[in-house]
Parts: sequence; structure tokens; C-alpha cells
Amino acid sequence: MGSPGTGDAPNPTAQTTSVDRKSAACILSPNPAAAPAIPRLPLPPDRNRPGHHRLRCGTPWGERSRSHPLMATPRRPTRGFSNAPGGCLDLSTEMRICHDGVVMRAIAFALVPLTAVAALAGTPADDFLPVGQVVPLAAPAQARLESIVAAALAAHIRFLASPALEGRGLGSQGLDAAAAYVVAQLELAGIGPLPAPATSAPAGYRQQVPLREVSERAAELTVEAHAAGGTLTRTFLPGVDLTLPELGPVTLGGNVVFASYGICEPALGRDDLAGLEVRGKVALVLGGLPPGEAWQTPELVARYGATETRPRYAAKRAALRRLGAALVLVAEEPERVATAMEDEPFSERVFLPYDPVPYPDDEPPLVVVSPAVADALLAPSGLTFAAAAAARPRELAGVTATLRISGRERLASSCNIVAAIPGSDPKLADTAVVVGAHLDHLGKVGGTVYPGADDNASGVAAVIEIGKAFAGLAPRPRRTVLLAFWTGEEEGKLGSGHWVRHPRWPLARTVAYLNLDMIGHPWLEEEIRKLLLDSRHPDPDTFMRDLAPADFAEPGLPPDRPDLVAALQRAARATGLALHLDRTAGTHGGSDYRDFARAGVGWVRFFGNFFPAYHEPGDTAEALDATQVQRLARLAFATAYLLANE
Repeated sequence: MGSPGTGDAPNPTAQTTSVDRKSAACILSPNPAAAPAIPRLPLPPDRNRPGHHRLRCGTPWGERSRSHPLMATPRRPTRGFSNAPGGCLDLSTEMRICHDGVVMRAIAFALVPLTAVAALAGTPADDFLPVGQVVPLAAPAQARLESIVAAALAAHIRFLASPALEGRGLGSQGLDAAAAYVVAQLELAGIGPLPAPATSAPAGYRQQVPLREVSERAAELTVEAHAAGGTLTRTFLPGVDLTLPELGPVTLGGNVVFASYGICEPALGRDDLAGLEVRGKVALVLGGLPPGEAWQTPELVARYGATETRPRYAAKRAALRRLGAALVLVAEEPERVATAMEDEPFSERVFLPYDPVPYPDDEPPLVVVSPAVADALLAPSGLTFAAAAAARPRELAGVTATLRISGRERLASSCNIVAAIPGSDPKLADTAVVVGAHLDHLGKVGGTVYPGADDNASGVAAVIEIGKAFAGLAPRPRRTVLLAFWTGEEEGKLGSGHWVRHPRWPLARTVAYLNLDMIGHPWLEEEIRKLLLDSRHPDPDTFMRDLAPADFAEPGLPPDRPDLVAALQRAARATGLALHLDRTAGTHGGSDYRDFARAGVGWVRFFGNFFPAYHEPGDTAEALDATQVQRLARLAFATAYLLANE
């Protein structure tokens, strides 16, 4: 899984805050596949890459500098999943936060004003399904479900997380070895590639994903104060007075609006954004909460005063997004700016080359700035950072701010792997259920391999075995089932993002997308009890009475898809699992379902439990629970089967 995102609208009822190198090399092709549409770059010398193998799955990238996100020490995540490094956090209940080794539930109210919470919820128990007697699927399907076994899953995981694959970093030979392994498994199972658009001929398993690598990123923020006597210009730099946002080369700016704390809580008598025109402008807000005990409630502190960088700003950023702000500057005390700088993106990043920057569906870019920057912006209005807490929101007349990011760019490519099990019903076979997992991980850093067994060899193994289960099913499902193995999730959901923008199966005929990511570790009893308590479940003891904690799962899904709810509940009965349905918008989620959610496609997120070695060298096959992978793989198979036959 990637690092955390900025937060989805949450479920308000959850009120909580070995294979050797030779065996890997033998599945690499010494010859390139068909050239992608963008130029391929020559393979530079690389002492870690013997021979002259071309990467079948994309442009060889060579060895990264230590500052690259795949070559620098991987960020220690707080928990959750998006492309932003350093603990950027999705605040929906789909997340759990890890901070200094402590696991906590994420704050469910992070992006929802207090007045809106009650309107979104049913009763607290509505989304909990207790464990019950197993009710099998139809005999052929149940037999195929039971063919998904821990031993086969563990074998896939051992290979994918082996040292020979060197962590499956984006652009690496190890990732291409993993892709070749997946294709070989699909071919052995008789699962063919997706037909080419408008033809019946297979187009091959690989969908090329063009990429834009930006290195040597630098930035400056220019503040101009225009007055009758002339223009005063000051320039500020990252690492000193501001953070470096996760953007490629771009220029953003405009007139500056001071929005006080950027808090929108009408029920509490405060709406800092009321009457402000911020569309296309730069919004300057103060970090944290206003002074006074009234603002120190747990809910408000969770929403606006979190210690982690991204959740601290998520609600303010989301509110300013709705009003169309072009850029958000958050003024903080020096120690808070230093904390934010520790979490900032690396100087090198990878993007999809055709996307506008910033992405139109994302929150506006956010930069944490020092008191010196705030003083430069506020001075023409007679204000200072120290006195700004008492000032009313206003446009800062004559003041503009411009953020310029530069960098060296070059094109590269990687690939998704996609296969199809054709539907059996002539009326429904042109609709599909997509089951996917990301194939990449962090790679090799300074001689240390980050194996990525849970993240996400576990999900890849599950999709392989789910595909084999469907391939052996007679009759086949009525709808087509697509199997997808995405590239570039750790860099920002690049492969799935490219698919959604350039689908080889129409999104309008995609019934649902099921995502498997980090499914190798089960829940613990104390965590389930805390979830029940935080969710105000009316009878936690009864829910826990006959439940083995490992038989608990918390799939995520949109709040408005009763068909997905029904499929998950029926699938839980077929697999003997208890559930908590984590309803969330998904549009800022931390794995490959994000872009499907943004495109309006129904989705389900299958995720196990937090593992302390997330994004660490200790995420190994030996540390993973293959039986837990079996549980969630079977749950996903049953869900896909039911959706493909409805």
C-alpha cells in the first residue's frame, strides 16, 4: 500500500478518533516487448543489473539517487495509504494510524462537520454482521472457494517477496520479474488476456503505463505586496520557510485571502469561510485551533489539532477545495513547520505524464509556511502572525503569492497486467467485475531490500488464486471477471489511475472493482472490542461471544451501494466471517480503489490489519499469516462471484 492520503468522508457511526537470483532471472526476457507509444530510454550502466536484459514491462530506469523515494530510507508511515510520503493520512475509518509503534483508530469525524454526522448514519449496529452459521454458495462455487488455500498463497508470496526480486521497486528488474511470474501463472491456469478494443483478438496481458519522472525538484514562494509606492517582493525557499508539495513542475498563485483558522463549524458559531471569495486564489490559514477551552474537545482536536501532518490539515483543505482555492498556505509555529518538513515529499517523484497539475479532483496543493512567510503576507494589512488569531477573515488587498516548482523531467514506462475470464451470459458478458492488487513495492534502498510480503505480495497472491478458482468454475460466472495487477501504487496509484483514464474495459460497464491490499495479518480481540466501543455498538459482548478474532474483517465500500452490502454479507456467510462494513467515499483513499471511486465505479476494499513492519525490511513472507490471506481471498472470491452472477 502507498502512504496515507488526505481523508475520505467517514462512517460517522465509527466515532474513533526462497528463490535465488537465477530462478528469478530465468523468467526475464532478454529482448524487449513491443515498444510503447512513448520513447524508451537506453539502459544505463548499473552494477546491480548484470547482463543486458531489457525490462519487459517498461523503460529501464537505471539506478536512482539516494534522494529518490525508492532509494532513500522509506518514510516511516503513520498509517494509511496514498502517494504522499512521510505519514500522509487518510482519515476515514478505513485507516489505522501507527505512531511510534502505537496503533490507533483513525478519527472518523475528520472531514465531516459535527452537524452533518447524524444525517449520515443508521443505528450503530447496522454495519456490523456477527459471525453465524456457514451458508455455502452453490456447490460448484463453494468448491472453487475452498480451492483457495494457504499453501498455494504462501508459495506465491515467498517468490514475490524473495530477495531475488529486490522489493519490486517501480522501474526495477525485480518488478518485471514479478510481472513475468504473474503472466506465467495466468497462462498455466488457462486465463487469457483481455481482448483488444473493438476486436476479438487478445491484446496481450500488458497495458503500458507512461510515466513522467521528475528529478531535482526545487521550489520558491514569491510574495508580492503591491502599493502606491511600489511593489515589495520577498522570496522564500523549501527547507527553510516552507514545505515542498507533491507536485511536478508548475506555477500556481493568485491574490491572497486570509481565512483565519479555516474552520467551518456553523453549529459552534464559527464559519471562517462564510462570505469569502477564494475561488482561484491563495488561501492563507492558521494551523491548529483557536485559543480557548471550548475548542479543546476530543472531536475538534482530532479534526483540526492532530499531531500528524496530513490529518491536521485535511478538514481545512477539504473545505477550501469545495470553495475552489488554488493553493493553501498554512501558517504554523517554527516547530510545527519543522515537523511538516520531515514529512515532505522527496526531491524526485513520478507522475502520469498527461495529468494536469494539480489534479482537478484533488484538494488544492497545501504548503506549510513559517511565521516569516505569514508576516510578509499580512504586513500590508497591518497584521502579524502573532496577532492573526484575533483578526477577522479578509482578502489581503494588493498581496499575491506565487509558488513555482521546477525540475528535470524525462519519460519512462511501466505496465499493468490484466487478464479476463469471459462471462457466460450473452446478455451480461459485456459487463465486468474487476479484482485487482498492486504488484509494486519500495524496492532496494542502500543495499537493503524491502520485501513487501504483506504490501502487497499478499494481495497479488490472492488475485492469482481467485483467478484460478474462477477459471475452474463450471459454469462460468454470467459476467466477465477481470484480474488486474497494478504498477506504481506506491508512487501514487499510477497504474490504476492510468487504467481509469484509459480503460481497456469501459467503466460504464464495470459493475464493481474489488481491491486487495495488505491482507496478511488478522485483527486482535482488543482492537475489535475498541472498534465496537468507539462505534457505540449496543451489545459488544454478544458480538464477541462466538467470534474468534481472526474471523473478523472490515471491508470498505461506498455509502450508497446496497448491492455491494448484500454481496459482502452473503459472502461473509459463505466464509464464516464476521464483518464491519466501513462506509467511506473512497475518493481520497490510500490504495488502487481511489480512482475508481472518483470515476463513480463501485468498489470494495479488502484489507487485513496493520503490521508494525509496514514499509520496513521486516515485511517478510515469514512474518505473514497465510491463513489470514486465505480468509480474505475467499471473502473476495465469494463477493466477486455474487456480483458477477447478480
